[in-house]
Amino acid sequence: MKPCFSIALTVCDGAQYLPELLDSFVEQQLQPCELVVSDDASRDDSLEIIERFALDSPFPVRVLRNRSRLGVIDNFSRSISACTGDYIALADQDDVWRSDKLACLAEELDKSNVLAVFSDAEVVDATLKPFGYTMWQRVRFTPEEQDSFANGTGLSVLLKHRVVTGATLAFKADLKEVALPIPNGWDHDAWLALIAASQGQILAINKPLIAYRQHEENVVGGLRRSLWSQVNEALKIDRGEWYRKEIELWSALDKHMETLRISESVTTLLSEKIDHLESRANFPVVRWRRVPGVVRELAAGRYRLYARNWGSVVFDLLAR
Repeated sequence: MKPCFSIALTVCDGAQYLPELLDSFVEQQLQPCELVVSDDASRDDSLEIIERFALDSPFPVRVLRNRSRLGVIDNFSRSISACTGDYIALADQDDVWRSDKLACLAEELDKSNVLAVFSDAEVVDATLKPFGYTMWQRVRFTPEEQDSFANGTGLSVLLKHRVVTGATLAFKADLKEVALPIPNGWDHDAWLALIAASQGQILAINKPLIAYRQHEENVVGGLRRSLWSQVNEALKIDRGEWYRKEIELWSALDKHMETLRISESVTTLLSEKIDHLESRANFPVVRWRRVPGVVRELAAGRYRLYARNWGSVVFDLLAR
């Protein structure tokens, strides 16, 4: 029996690129059982485009209309909550899917121990011209990290590195029962991936199953930045404020996990992650006085386990 796939699509003034995305849904080798669209009070022709599409769509289309803007995260929560399929695939309004996307996702989700999957994405410009690299290359998702997901230890990667692009993510419907609502401050893809990894296995599919379009209005972009621009941006960050927000986010996740059935090992990992952040947050304001604390965290291996290692060390030594 073929799986019933829901597509959860969020829209906000997306008329310019919506038709190409919708056409790529129709071209799926494995057809979805429904498309659930949550429109966030669009002011352009988005709703009209979706309604015209629904008239001839080979699968049912349900449209949720927000009278006032919810924002990206709450809008995704609403769309996901309304899905009725066995599996749910997330979609952004400006991308284009490869015709075998749902078929590839279903092949992995059909495995009993797998709760979620995500794929690579080809980064393209507004006209769908490839930039010559993928999102996994963009975020430096290493082969070793990919192996961790294959071995069932993807949580160890997610604790220190955001590698999941929401538009490539799909999961079994059971996940929404334990992951929603998504709390303020968390990106929906990072939150859903972490919950999935704590509840079951999340797999990484080494194929670019979407064209990830880059344009002036991307909420989260995939354009490559030079090392200098990344360092320069990091040095402008207020360390105290950054750590305050990070500790709040991970503490919210830890509190949410208390309501779920999770292993003691997951509880320990989260506790250690928060302890590591708190230790770094308490480094002295004077830069050279931070050196002993940095050395202690390095010696304990906590930069390697809970941060991006050397990049995080440089941040702690140089950021104001």
